Amino acid sequence: MVDKLQLQARVSGEGSPILLIPGGLTGWKSWEPFVDTFKTSKRQVISVQLLSVEYGIENHELPVNYSVKTESNALKTTLDSLGYTAPIDLAAWSFGAFVSLDFALNNPGRIRTLTLIEPPAVWVLGDRRRLDAQTQKTLDFLESLHGNITDEMLAGFLQEVGFVKPGQSPRELPQWQQWLPFKNSLRNSLAVVDHKDDLERLRKFNAPVLLVKGTGSASFLHKIIDNLALHLPNAHVIEMPGGHAPHMVSKDEFLTEMGKFQNSNA
Repeated sequence: MVDKLQLQARVSGEGSPILLIPGGLTGWKSWEPFVDTFKTSKRQVISVQLLSVEYGIENHELPVNYSVKTESNALKTTLDSLGYTAPIDLAAWSFGAFVSLDFALNNPGRIRTLTLIEPPAVWVLGDRRRLDAQTQKTLDFLESLHGNITDEMLAGFLQEVGFVKPGQSPRELPQWQQWLPFKNSLRNSLAVVDHKDDLERLRKFNAPVLLVKGTGSASFLHKIIDNLALHLPNAHVIEMPGGHAPHMVSKDEFLTEMGKFQNSNA
């Protein structure tokens, strides 16, 4: 049954727990450079792998009727199985931030602080027919990502979301060979476009939220953050260099800002 699926999880370190939800391409590999840093800061680190990444690596079809809620329900089941029921600090990136937002809205009492890095929560932008031409083009592209994801599809995705600068080819970057094995993770893209929710749920969510923009990222991602900040009553927005991966490119600045945010809401 889809609702009873669980995410792969790793727990390490001792101290106040922090839950890390990864991006939807390389999965928990994207948070690996941070784990030892958090453990050194006396944090217990809970890392999870999104279902879409797990299935993509294994080249399995996603569960029937797969959606953002498939992932957020699996996250809840996973935390329940690990015994984490008290409010927790949650930090998430990209598709994982989208999943985390849904989890938080469904389970507000389980969130102490929420850090969302460039979530593609396009539903907050409203009626798709009224979106700007570039955003509509991006959504059309995301809808095309299904079946066997080709190298060309992967390159297009990296360009659409702001991993690379305009006019730059992802294939020229040293990370290209690291991204290739994960390309089938992008089968989750239709779930991004199809997800619907209610802005009123944002207005009722009172936990502190840190929203992180990457300078040079896709404009639709920045618009999403602006709209989230408009409706979330306890949100703070920061921006730092790094395109769609600001927490990686500006790691020290990100850790400093997130630490201040979490400590100020202790």
